[in-house]
Amino acid sequence: MSLSQPIPSLVDVAIITYNHEAFIRQALDGVLAQKTSFPVRMIIGEDCSTDGTRAILQEYQQRYPDRILLLLPTHNIGVMANLVNVINACQAPYVALLEGDDCWTDVHKLQQQVDFLEGHQDFSLCFHDAELFWDGHEQPAYPLSQLKKQLQNGEAEFTHADIVRDGWFIPTASIVFRRSAAENLPDWLLNVFSGDYSLHLLISAAGKIKYLPAVMSGYRQHAGGISQQKYNPGLLTRKIYENESYRRHFDRQHAPQFTRNISNLYLEQADYQLKNGAYAAGWRSWWHALQTDPQQALRVFVRKLRS
Repeated sequence: MSLSQPIPSLVDVAIITYNHEAFIRQALDGVLAQKTSFPVRMIIGEDCSTDGTRAILQEYQQRYPDRILLLLPTHNIGVMANLVNVINACQAPYVALLEGDDCWTDVHKLQQQVDFLEGHQDFSLCFHDAELFWDGHEQPAYPLSQLKKQLQNGEAEFTHADIVRDGWFIPTASIVFRRSAAENLPDWLLNVFSGDYSLHLLISAAGKIKYLPAVMSGYRQHAGGISQQKYNPGLLTRKIYENESYRRHFDRQHAPQFTRNISNLYLEQADYQLKNGAYAAGWRSWWHALQTDPQQALRVFVRKLRS
């Protein structure tokens, strides 16, 4: 771990990065370009990249020693441990999220979001629209709001119940939240698949969420990104685990939604296993789905018979 004397910032930018040599300069420059009336510091977790990411970060840290704090583990600890370490290292009242392959595109982004949160104490998080773009320009870029109906119907405020019901629709690089809403992060967070969605659930439990419709960040799609990972059974196992954790952690009123999610994931697991000849495992997964949510599993079973 490399530490410099921190500045008393109002916003800490929590950045996680791994093998982002081609992108990390753009991410850092977008933070440094922010025009704010308050100090901003970067807390960066570099997870033992095999490319030149760490050297670039150390170069920037030497140039901006009072604005950059590097967390440099001696071995690869994984995405979730890296994220938790970085958030726990943040000390400012507000935390902004940024992954090393994304970027900020509006120099007034942080000022707008902090101004809103400062004036609305019942909100725990503020986010905005983001441009979805492909690193090799394989497809035209477009706002994420074109994909997410939650961002198209004119709603500007969301609640914890909305996050439970609708799943992921908040781009990570668009988020600023109150650090107090993410204190004492639960141990189960270290083993989930969707770290950003898990944070959305935890933070929204502490207050409302504000949506600003302006596009102020870029959400990069590239072959090495987490969102481009191909299906494998391990991902489903982690998704089942995280929904079981949600069901235990959050209010009982939301348990039916997480229960349906778990049942559907077991059914998806069963389909994969049966199609790949793992018949015993596939029927076990069907049985787990039936035990978890009998009505949901039977509805899917009848629908498959009809088709």
